[in-house]
Amino acid sequence: MAAEEIPRTASLAESLPSDDGALSSSIIVRHAQRLKRLKPLNFSVLRWNLLWLFIILCFITLPIWLRFVSQSCQVTYYVILSVLFWLDLVWLLALIFSIYTLIKLKYGMATDHKITYPADTPLIHLIILTIYKDDMGVVCRTIDSLAEQTEAKRILLVMAWESRTPERDKRTELIQKRYTDKFHSIIFPVHPYGLENEIASKAANANWGLREAIRYLMADEDKKKNINHVMVTTCDADTLFHAKYFEALTADYLRCIKTNDPSVHRTIWQAPLFYNWNLDQNSFPVRITGLVRSLMTMGLLIPYNVNPMSCFSFSLTLAVRGGYWHPQIFMDDVGYLLTMMIGTQRRIRIRLVPVPVRSGPTSGDTWLNDVKEWYIQVRRWGIGTADNFHYFAVKIPRLPILASCVFAIGYFLYYGVILCSASLFNVSSVFFPLLCPKFELHWLPKPFEPFHLQILLGIIVPQLLYGILFILDAIWCRWTLNVKEDIFILRNILHWILTPFTMIALSCVQLWSYIVLAVQGKKACIHKVAGKATLAQIHSEV
Repeated sequence: MAAEEIPRTASLAESLPSDDGALSSSIIVRHAQRLKRLKPLNFSVLRWNLLWLFIILCFITLPIWLRFVSQSCQVTYYVILSVLFWLDLVWLLALIFSIYTLIKLKYGMATDHKITYPADTPLIHLIILTIYKDDMGVVCRTIDSLAEQTEAKRILLVMAWESRTPERDKRTELIQKRYTDKFHSIIFPVHPYGLENEIASKAANANWGLREAIRYLMADEDKKKNINHVMVTTCDADTLFHAKYFEALTADYLRCIKTNDPSVHRTIWQAPLFYNWNLDQNSFPVRITGLVRSLMTMGLLIPYNVNPMSCFSFSLTLAVRGGYWHPQIFMDDVGYLLTMMIGTQRRIRIRLVPVPVRSGPTSGDTWLNDVKEWYIQVRRWGIGTADNFHYFAVKIPRLPILASCVFAIGYFLYYGVILCSASLFNVSSVFFPLLCPKFELHWLPKPFEPFHLQILLGIIVPQLLYGILFILDAIWCRWTLNVKEDIFILRNILHWILTPFTMIALSCVQLWSYIVLAVQGKKACIHKVAGKATLAQIHSEV
């Protein structure tokens, strides 16, 4: 009973043995319930995200202020061209890595992974499904995809309710009646509202749900004896898993164990995320943003170990060492990576799960509401991005130097430059001919002018790369996802033409979110449930 009296709101209060094999069930249970009190939330506006905003603004306006600082049009011009060339190269590499990933997915879906390990392998999967006000039709679609897993009987489904979830008892009864015999077991932990110094977020709910699941699992002596390995997977309520997801995950994890991979418990497994869940019904900003995010997951986040996103898996050993989720973090995926880096004092590896996962895009019941939901979601992403930068900056003294440097570079280049600043940098580079009207390149043949190279690298080449993205979308819908979308070719061409404008709008919303966080501080970190109006309308096969 004494353990129950300890405030269960934060991170670990007890040191861990250095050997992963020494993490006994008793240690794991103690760490699931013995917690120290969280520090009060910092609501001051003087936070590290101000530095993030300052650097972003400096980069966006670089083509303008560099002309006056350097006092050289030539230096300014070549810097602009270098940045534009680098951005085009990043997109090209992202496309190449995405094609490579799609090939691996094709082989991964066709492979029988279960033949690589014994059927009686003592391994169980904890699935943390956090629920607040999510539509139960969408939630049931997600659970259906879990019930269809080839390894469904290894799944302990954790329906992590928020205490404020409406009609929670009715929802629980529905899940029990419909899915009780589909999984190893189902539990329904309820995350209390208003715990001291927590913020209402998916991270706080997942943190509570996983700890309760461990207590449930370890309370049964027979279950403990039959379980040597525990994998944890977290996902949103609008996630459709490929039927072989947990089969492929089990096989790769056990392969790492068999080969004594020293990083097996320093690894997060990430499947490529696709947003083609009735995506053809959405407005062009939602559809284009979904395609870009899929490309970036396959082409940058996974290959370069930047961070996991939305739906990912890891060993329970890693969760214990890192102290689970930090309940003051707004953005759970990047925040989890940082928390694990602090706990392990090492860089965390991102490893591919070679099967696809579909995630629901934001959507509204009308075109205007669709765009409104897109704005709310992008703004929330931006606030979470800058808030995580503050968390990272505060925790730098507790991070290994090399790992923190590598993470900082990758995080800034991806979120700060590629997603937020690139399009606006392109716009501000238009001012160069006005600032240097007489600038010439003697090696450039007539009738070409210097600004023609800017047009080539800043408009023409990116537009061609966007075209390849739409071709890849048609390929992965047909060959990877087996999804038929109602997209007429003229509509596809229109969306292709509108892509650069969507990227500019995306950058503007993210920049605005950084400004909002700078003005409001932590008070801006309010999780608003995104609209999912189109997800439950039409059944589409996985």
